[in-house]
Amino acid sequence: MSITDWYFIRHAPVLGAKENMYKSFDEPADLSNHNALIWLARQLPTAAQWHCSPLKRTRQTAEDLVQRKDDTIDIVNDDRLTEQNFGDWYGLSFDKLWNKIEGLPAHNWSILAADTCPPNGEAFRDVYDRAGSFMESHLRSKNEAPHITVTHAGVIRAILGLCLNLSPDQALNFALEPLSITHVQYSPKDFRGGHWRLVRLNHCYGYGQ
Repeated sequence: MSITDWYFIRHAPVLGAKENMYKSFDEPADLSNHNALIWLARQLPTAAQWHCSPLKRTRQTAEDLVQRKDDTIDIVNDDRLTEQNFGDWYGLSFDKLWNKIEGLPAHNWSILAADTCPPNGEAFRDVYDRAGSFMESHLRSKNEAPHITVTHAGVIRAILGLCLNLSPDQALNFALEPLSITHVQYSPKDFRGGHWRLVRLNHCYGYGQ
């Protein structure tokens, strides 16, 4: 049976992030946790295809990891892997954000429900759709080399939701820490159990070492 491994890496923490929304759509990464980066690079296979969101924090994380690998690696940017755009709500404290969303549909595990669209931004459902387009395009290629994708929590949640046949609101339930690795496997066979298996979820340095 042919199996393809997919590894999803959430980027390093955002530099200077505090208890509020990120300052802007494209903030840099804090790469000071060298032990976590060394550990994470060791979890990843060689001879893999690397995909990355084009934003600073993901590119910086991917480039740091690549420097710790022995093989020659080409990182391919893909706009479909970009994080949800929160539009006019960037830079708001959570108190100020709450004043804007308290009358909107609530979600148990996310600040926003999947259909909520910030002004001049996008809804998580939009992320869900473009993440699906990304996965479909690579599954059609039938390349069995491992895939390593450095991206954002929202995108990884969307991909997990698609793999496990969850609704966009259900996909928002996954906890994903910075510099975590999530590993899934794909089988093209139409046997019972479906095409996807979840191997590791939100595995971080310092847990189970």
